[in-house]
Amino acid sequence: MTVQRLVTGRSRLLLVGAGHAHLEILRRLAREPPGVELTVVSPAPLHHYSGMVPGFLQGTYSEEEIAVDVPRLAARSGGRFLAGTAVALDPARRAVHLAGGEEVTYDLVSFAVGSDTAGVEDPAVAGSVQRIKPLARVTRLRERLFDLAGGGPQPVEGAEGADGADRAGAAAERRVAVVGGGAAGVEVACAAEKVLASFGPGGRVMIVEAGADILSGYTARCRRRARDILAARGIAVKTASPVAAVRADAVEIAGGGEIASDLTIWLTGAVALPLFQGSGLPLDARGFLLVDGALRSLADPRVFAAGDCGTLADHPDTPKAGVYAVREGPVLWQSLKAALEGGPAPSYRPQKGFLSLLNTADGRALLEYKGLVSHSRWAWRLKDAIDRRFLARYR
Repeated sequence: MTVQRLVTGRSRLLLVGAGHAHLEILRRLAREPPGVELTVVSPAPLHHYSGMVPGFLQGTYSEEEIAVDVPRLAARSGGRFLAGTAVALDPARRAVHLAGGEEVTYDLVSFAVGSDTAGVEDPAVAGSVQRIKPLARVTRLRERLFDLAGGGPQPVEGAEGADGADRAGAAAERRVAVVGGGAAGVEVACAAEKVLASFGPGGRVMIVEAGADILSGYTARCRRRARDILAARGIAVKTASPVAAVRADAVEIAGGGEIASDLTIWLTGAVALPLFQGSGLPLDARGFLLVDGALRSLADPRVFAAGDCGTLADHPDTPKAGVYAVREGPVLWQSLKAALEGGPAPSYRPQKGFLSLLNTADGRALLEYKGLVSHSRWAWRLKDAIDRRFLARYR
């Protein structure tokens, strides 16, 4: 499909969010600058790579190892970085409104802002749970996890843990509830168990899942293997248990019953941010921006979206997973170039399956790919190599 050039002269390109696809756009702009006036808007200067967050929580990685310096990357690409959270899109005025009241105008705008977590804004939940999204919150979660585990210095990977006094002080039961049994929930539960165990006995971790089983969307074989791994680590799993409310010391289950918890981590499914509401552009039933194969809004060719915040109109059931956002980066680049210069626009077709590697915080990873399921050290080494190589592209 060939498109006409949408902009003449020097174009104002606005990238909202520092998601996976936008990191790729910035990398390519640094190598092949098309002469645009570039602005990057993101809430925080560091982009924390989601694939390495569980490793950061458990102490395997430092924050520096899992983060990209977005202002530096933007500067290298010839643009400016603006710290802010986008709250509204006005296509008629070609403007994006930020939470602080600032307005940023554009000729072309692309969004890679990810998604929010389902149910986390519920007043019965919001005040007592630890969130991860946006990922800048992950440093606070790690602090809370280590504080709960026993306080004092954080143990280094492979070390024996805290000293005798710290271990004695940490002997009381320390309880973590992870609400959500998807891939992130399983990984974070394993990381939490590792941290608690590193400070001595008395830690207890439970996954609380509203559905009938954990790891929805994975094969039955992979789910069984995951349950075996969790059971061997002493991580309890409670399914068919939607959460009604969360207190500082407990998770209340809908229909009755509660689970004692000193730290509740909320990791349920993806929901759309309210950013596109009121824009007048077509959205799916959940509020995500509908885009075509070139990742353009169905109603406005100047508006693009990649990753979780967009839904492919021709493939609406594509999972909200980072692997798709990574694959969309080159597609978005070609689509933006077509809008800026004219010429052929790409048409993205999501892959039917993908390699899944879950960090189980024991020097191994749970791998699923085309019927193969493996929980092994080589799978962990593969995951670590893939993650490090991905981040190295943006350093």
